Amino acid sequence: MKKTKVLSLIILCASYQLHAQDIHFSQYNYSPLTLNPANTGTFSGDIRVSANYKNQWGIVAKPYRTYAISYDMGFLKSQWKKGFLGAGFQIFKDQAGSASMGTTQYNLSLSCVKLMSENTNLCVGLQGGFAQRKLNPGALTWDNQYDGMAFNPGISSGETVGSGLTYMDYSAGVLWNYGKGELYCTANNAMRAHIGLAMFHMSQPNQSFLGKSDHLLAKYVLHTGAFVGLKNTNLSLCPDMMFLIQGQAKELTLGNLFKYNLRDASHYTGNITGQAMYFGVHYRFGDAVILSYMLELDKYQVGLSYDVNVSNFIPATKSLGGIELSLRFINSIDAKAKKTANSNAKFL
Repeated sequence: MKKTKVLSLIILCASYQLHAQDIHFSQYNYSPLTLNPANTGTFSGDIRVSANYKNQWGIVAKPYRTYAISYDMGFLKSQWKKGFLGAGFQIFKDQAGSASMGTTQYNLSLSCVKLMSENTNLCVGLQGGFAQRKLNPGALTWDNQYDGMAFNPGISSGETVGSGLTYMDYSAGVLWNYGKGELYCTANNAMRAHIGLAMFHMSQPNQSFLGKSDHLLAKYVLHTGAFVGLKNTNLSLCPDMMFLIQGQAKELTLGNLFKYNLRDASHYTGNITGQAMYFGVHYRFGDAVILSYMLELDKYQVGLSYDVNVSNFIPATKSLGGIELSLRFINSIDAKAKKTANSNAKFL
């Protein structure tokens, strides 16, 4: 009976994953181009490189693994007084199950940032990509391959399942940013806020392995967050929220990271680099509690989080969800573009 209940939970969870039909990261703010195409180029720096890895549900089956890497940059900052352009490239891969079903996608992103005032800007982004889905049909087993005594791989399944397909994919988004004040601990009176809306899979491409109609449903993402410096202290608050809808699937995640400033960077000589750490908790409603820790060393940031499962899948997972890693590099700001870049209010 216990085995039957566990198997039912696995099937239920797998069905949910197929219905959701998309990748997601717990550290969504640190995978900017999978969160919103309008994030392209919207950061205080010249170039940004981000990498993410997630390993999920390894205790119950062959784990779900998700990888992503992206590069984006802003340009024409010194030529345009009221804005600039952004461009980026991204690759992500998702693979799960004994049949190694997975998606590899390559995306190009473009954005335009308009400075609305000294403290606000508005960004619109577009993203286009090419995706490949693969499956190993030979690793699948079927009911009619059991001969009454045991599984017999020599018996034909009678099923026709394709091993791969390709499709084009398109997305768009908009992002509003606000920012003022200083981040340094001698003042630390900074206030940053953003709100964004994105639509992914606008063309709803067909992704069926059976030659039938199985469209990748459009996904709508609403995300918002803030950075609030506690004046004359080393501590800042970083609350955020993400809500998505994809068909019948809905996901709401909210929480807060605390930033503790370990050391300020020198303003003039550049000989002293900034250091900070982040720690906090998020809750993905009905699914997981997410514990996070991040370390920022000058241009580099590394993040570690773990999903503690609190859903109906607990009997199978024993509350063990998935570990996630993120890496980020942002280079120094070009002096000619510094004024424009500082007007970019989003804190990442």
